[in-house]
Amino acid sequence: MLRVIVDQDGPPTWNMAADEALLLGEHPATLRLYGWAPHAVSLGYFQSLRDFADLPAATPIVRRLTGGGAIHHGDEITFALAADATLLAGDVGDSYRRLHDEIVVALATAGVACQRLDAGDAQHARPRQRWCFAAPGRDDLVTNRGKLLGSAQRRIHSPRPRVLHHGSLVLQRPALTPFVAAVDDVAAPPTRPQLRSLLTAAVARTLGLVAQPGQWTAAEHERTTSLEPRYRDANFTARR
Repeated sequence: MLRVIVDQDGPPTWNMAADEALLLGEHPATLRLYGWAPHAVSLGYFQSLRDFADLPAATPIVRRLTGGGAIHHGDEITFALAADATLLAGDVGDSYRRLHDEIVVALATAGVACQRLDAGDAQHARPRQRWCFAAPGRDDLVTNRGKLLGSAQRRIHSPRPRVLHHGSLVLQRPALTPFVAAVDDVAAPPTRPQLRSLLTAAVARTLGLVAQPGQWTAAEHERTTSLEPRYRDANFTARR
């Protein structure tokens, strides 16, 4: 079973702590869909905060556990898949291709045409570009307007092999990254609930599981609460 949790838009630090709690948890596979309030920038785990000194002073910034470039999280659907590594066997590139190919098919059914790039630089935890959506690379989902969906991963081996896959589907262009593609580029864009359903179905097909609505457990909520202070800590955000 693929447990599906749909959260309301939440604070950036809570979002990152919640995703880590799922990664460290024991449920075989959970898909969490959420948004950001306020809108914020998430840095890839290996990025330097100094490279973003030009952002407006009031911009909330958090550091993700996953690698890749920074993302300005505005009007988008963010999804976090936390699962046992056996469900996403193979290397990172293999898992990107499997997930993204299913998402291409799902979005097409709602009139959002995109394709997975099969050329360009491979995904890298330490990107050359500071913004995730600035330069589409191999296995990214793109339209003729730019990059539409970006992903990043974190894999751990203890207490058991697990993977956290982050994905961001842009609905409207964020102010800080106007070069991206967006679902709203199409004449009749699907609604947010429709897109959540399509993403859920695509992930479930990738894993070969049946999606079922789920809820946070008390233990997961407690773990999120205990992890959140680290993401509020300015030293953690500025650690690189």
